[in-house]
Amino acid sequence: MADKVGAVLVVGAGVGGLRAALDLAESGFRTYLVDSSPGIGGTVPQLDKWFPDNGCELCKLLPVFSRDGCSQFCLRRDMAHPNIGLLPNSQVQEVSGEAGNFEVTINSVSRWVKTERCTGCGLCAEVCPVEVPDEYNDGLQMRKAIYVRSPQAIPNFYCIDRDACTKCSKCIEVCPTNAIDLDLPDETQKVAVGAIIVSSGFQEFDAAKMGQYGFGRYANVLNNLQVERLLASGGQTAGELLRPSDDKVPKKVAFLQCVGSRDTERNYCSSACCMYALKEAILIKERYPDTEVTIFYMDMRAFGKGYHRYYQQAQELGVKFVHSRVSVIRENPKTKDLLLLARAEDGTDIRSEYDLVVLAAAQCPSARTAELSQILGVDVNQWGFIQNQGWWQTRTSKEGIYACGSAAAPADIADSVIQAGAAACEAATLLASVRGQLVEAETESVNSAASDEEAKVAVFLCQCGEEITAVVDTAQVAEFTQTLPGITSVEEVSFLCLPETLEEVKKSVNKSGANRVIFAACAPYHYHRLLGNTMREADIHPSCWQLVNFREQLAWVHKDNPEQATEKAKKILAATVDRVRMQEPLRTTPMPVEQQALVIGAGISGMVAALSLAEQGFETYLVEKSAKTDGHAAEVQYSLGSEDPQAFINNLREKVKNSSQIHLYSETDVVEVKGRSGNFSSTLKAAGNTTTEITHGAIIVATGAEEYVPTEYQYRQSDKIITQKELQQLLVKDNLGKPSTVVMIQCVGSRDEEHPYCNRTCCSDAIINSLKIKEQSPETEVYVLNRDVMTYAFREEYYSKAREAGVLFIRFNQDNPPEVNATDKAISVRVDDPVLPGKLEIDTDLLVLSTGIVPGDNQALAETLSLELNEDGFFREVDTKFRPVDTVIDGIFICGRANAPRNLDEEIVQAQAAAQRAVNILSRKELQSGRIVSEVNARRCSFCGICVTVCPFNARWLDEDEHVAVVDEALCQACGACVAACPNSAAKLRGYRDKQMLSTIEAVL
Repeated sequence: MADKVGAVLVVGAGVGGLRAALDLAESGFRTYLVDSSPGIGGTVPQLDKWFPDNGCELCKLLPVFSRDGCSQFCLRRDMAHPNIGLLPNSQVQEVSGEAGNFEVTINSVSRWVKTERCTGCGLCAEVCPVEVPDEYNDGLQMRKAIYVRSPQAIPNFYCIDRDACTKCSKCIEVCPTNAIDLDLPDETQKVAVGAIIVSSGFQEFDAAKMGQYGFGRYANVLNNLQVERLLASGGQTAGELLRPSDDKVPKKVAFLQCVGSRDTERNYCSSACCMYALKEAILIKERYPDTEVTIFYMDMRAFGKGYHRYYQQAQELGVKFVHSRVSVIRENPKTKDLLLLARAEDGTDIRSEYDLVVLAAAQCPSARTAELSQILGVDVNQWGFIQNQGWWQTRTSKEGIYACGSAAAPADIADSVIQAGAAACEAATLLASVRGQLVEAETESVNSAASDEEAKVAVFLCQCGEEITAVVDTAQVAEFTQTLPGITSVEEVSFLCLPETLEEVKKSVNKSGANRVIFAACAPYHYHRLLGNTMREADIHPSCWQLVNFREQLAWVHKDNPEQATEKAKKILAATVDRVRMQEPLRTTPMPVEQQALVIGAGISGMVAALSLAEQGFETYLVEKSAKTDGHAAEVQYSLGSEDPQAFINNLREKVKNSSQIHLYSETDVVEVKGRSGNFSSTLKAAGNTTTEITHGAIIVATGAEEYVPTEYQYRQSDKIITQKELQQLLVKDNLGKPSTVVMIQCVGSRDEEHPYCNRTCCSDAIINSLKIKEQSPETEVYVLNRDVMTYAFREEYYSKAREAGVLFIRFNQDNPPEVNATDKAISVRVDDPVLPGKLEIDTDLLVLSTGIVPGDNQALAETLSLELNEDGFFREVDTKFRPVDTVIDGIFICGRANAPRNLDEEIVQAQAAAQRAVNILSRKELQSGRIVSEVNARRCSFCGICVTVCPFNARWLDEDEHVAVVDEALCQACGACVAACPNSAAKLRGYRDKQMLSTIEAVL
């Protein structure tokens, strides 16, 4: 067997690929991030806002602790990490080898643009005569043959569309840096990696294939993504929803769900479409309250955390919901209005006219998935998604190759991010013995003399060809800058970003003896790294140089007023010189890491998390308050699929028991926790009040949840009224008999006023139990009374099997639930008949309640850990989408049902994701604080404690001996809350001194 290689290939740079790559890079592995697109991000850059909060938190994917070594800009604009090699416009051509040591051949298609010389000026696109439909706006507008994928593409270099380019050479003629070469060849390279993660994403179903809806023929029939681009503030209509036919705001909008999914050809649910439609409907209603918005749906699948409340928000805004699948759309050729024909739930015909129709197109495997699966040698399922392995969502049929996100199953962002973390965990576990093998520690300039010497400032003014000088008189600005205090040299350069220019800059800085540097150039996102490397080589401290944007934020926005632009440039430079001149080198503080972990809760999530840590070589304390492990999983006898849950759990239990790295504490509580990320100390209290003190670097909360005990439907008043869990026990023991009729009622203790959330598991439980009943007693009539059936992704197939087996699904409304009348002799259930007027009465031998999941008593532990609970009592994550296992306290993570209701396989994958987040800390010998952190002027501190109260990160505490507030630099995120709250101005942020900021403001004025 070949030696293992400490590198991982991630195929696909969408949100899942980014998460996996960052987790691996943070935990000590060289990572290659490959994407066939010219830029990274997948579909995410096209989305303006996310459900369920209608915000953008994409930046929360960025590392918490490697802030100075990585990109600190918006991930829509830049992505940099010293351990990640980014390979856009590239595809995997061949793979050989085995788990631990693969050789991968990668072909990088030439952009025909030399990225090291492209300044992003855009002159080439201005003269290009060729226009083609713009993929970024899903064909709503045109782009040139030479283009940038999106306004803030990563990397932000131009690329030539080979299929569209006519080679007229006009772009070559105008390029000021000779960056364009139409003969630039493709490049092929071979890389050695130990594991491969496939995150190739999805492609949207082509709705034109469903001709009855007129997509591509009727101007006002759009898909979700096109409406997303219209609603985006940076879209072609600047956020205005305008009909393509006449540029008018529509007065009536219809959303049609399940276009291209949940049919005979694609018998699966796309998982995210319902929420996607809800988001766009809410955005429309908020912007245009008078616009009528209607969603035609089959089941409204708002099953994620916080999603049901989002559904309720849409209802409160007046969004209408019609349970129907539209059969055909017809266009009025004069008005371009659209007539929808459908059949209502009661059998009556629906004929409604709308100004705009939005189609929720299905998620399909990406175009490359079929070819890629053959190259990798992994199995795919009947729909072309990469086949996972039972309970392990990210494992494929080939060891060492993993899949996440929509490459393996339709998924929304939150599930993709969780699966990506789990895939990274699998790869890191495989390669744990070679962690750090290919990672080099970054070095940086110390230049401690910079704080002692008089400030000597060198200024470089980039002309960017004529992009800046056409508006800003840089010669006049240079002359003015020479008069400012502390200036040693001022130089104008044609193109600062070119390699030869950067070499000259380095020489000039050394020659002038400067210890501070200012660059006046263009947008900092990519060039910030180039300049940072140059400054490091010139021995300039990272805190002592600054880049100001003279192109996008000055020349391009003031083209019509060059005189004022020049004066503004002078003020900007004067302010920057004052700030840099007073800037002290900002240090980072190293903090040792205790390379052990604490996992609280030894159910399925806790055991998986503990094993994931132990198998990567980290000692783990596994604490369980009860006498047994397993949690709720001990009672799960079967589930959707063929896997045996008890065999899986028994195997897991044995692995935990036999692991030398796991220390299990049963009948034990965590009663006190002190410290910070990387260095916690905890007190464990066992039965008999014996205590144990442990130290550890990370904490995972996996305390689970409890089953709701119903008070509805006369539960426990009859032994014929039971729960799904109780039914499963009867079926396993073959004690059910052959009842004539079984009725199931869904959403008992969920999606109501007291529990306004979906429990995610109940519909799957009902369907698998229904199938088991039909298997044991085919003649038994089974009724499932439901509000919406939540069989998302591939669970939909089992919903179809249940209907084919004769299970009857009857819908009811929350406002009019079923009525149960139970006596000693019989049980009768009355429910609204969806077709005929009146009530349908069902006499049943057995009534089964699909009960929800409720949180345990989490308050005490939350207070011990200083964590937040959400309004339902589950532990709150930092962000539902992008940091679903992180808490507001760095170093403390959550997983499983402690966070939200989940199915068994979902608990497993989230536990792996949480473990990998913990490993990102434990794999380091020390953590580095950020450069900009809070500090305390002890002489001014009155020991009032206000700063401690307002700090959202628990980064401050009161030193009782010294009577002063103290900052834990590892936890401080430089939010500035303490600075604003301190009544004595004792709290300050490094890099933002009063004198420094006042001088900067004065220079501008």
